[in-house]
This record gives sequence, C-alpha cells and structure tokens, in this order.
Amino acid sequence: MSIRKIIRRIFWILCIVFISGSAIAQSSATKEQRKADKKKEMLKRKAAKADKKAIKKHMKIQTKDVRKRMKKNRRKSDHDTYRRN
Repeated sequence: MSIRKIIRRIFWILCIVFISGSAIAQSSATKEQRKADKKKEMLKRKAAKADKKAIKKHMKIQTKDVRKRMKKNRRKSDHDTYRRN
C-alpha cells in the first residue's frame, strides 16, 4: 500500500472517532436536559395539586352562608370578565 492510502485511512479513522465522540457527548447532554424538564414538570404538577388541595380545604372550613356568598360573587366575577373580553 502506498503512503497516501495509509494516511487517508488514518485520517478517516480519526474523523469517525471524533464524530462518534461528539455524538455521544450530545446524547448525554440531551438526556440531562430531558431529566431537568421532567423534574420541572413534576414540580408544576405538585404545585397545582397543592393549590387545589388548599382551595378545597379553604372552602371546607367556611360556613354555609359564606360559601353561598362566595359562589354568588364568583359567578358575578366570571360573568363580568366574560363581557370585558
């Protein structure tokens, strides 16, 4: 084999090694990003669940008259905001 062919083969082998190495590094970064996104989503769901639970508890401790008044005001508020849009 000539020296040119040997040099070409070495060059192509080095190129393949560098490309595969960079591809592996990118995939791990993507994996870490997916983990971070998953964690953020889980925290959002937990926060929403906690808010829902707090509202339910707040409504539970109110007297019947207060609940009635809150319901009336909520309906009125919803109606007014609908008209504004």
